[in-house]
This record gives sequence, C-alpha cells and structure tokens, in this order.
Amino acid sequence: MDTPSHTDTAQLVASIHQPWRASVHECLDRWRRLDAAARASAYLVLEGPEPSLRRTLNAAEIAKLVPGA
Repeated sequence: MDTPSHTDTAQLVASIHQPWRASVHECLDRWRRLDAAARASAYLVLEGPEPSLRRTLNAAEIAKLVPGA
C-alpha cells in the first residue's frame, strides 16, 4: 500500500451520519483519539484527484498509518 501524504484530503467516517473531512494527518489524529469500539468500526476514505481514484481503508489499514497504534 502506498503511504498517503499527510496533507492529502481524506474523510474519516466514524459514523455514517457524520463523515469528517480534513487532511490525512488530521483524520489519523482524530482516529487515534476515538475509543476502541469507534476505531474498530471507522474507515478512512483517501481522496484521489478523481473520484474513481479514491481508496477506502478499514481500521486495520488505518492503524498501519498511525505510529504507535
């Protein structure tokens, strides 16, 4: 998996009703602060330059991007 730039745009979806759009760095920081149950069910949508280039990461994949997770 390519490591995204921390300045790329992403959406952290901890609740389907409230996706949170910010930089990858900010999304990872917020994910790290979620409780364990919320982290396990959250996913991260990495946005590409075109909608067809978006990638969705599950909790296990997000954890690989967070140092010390």
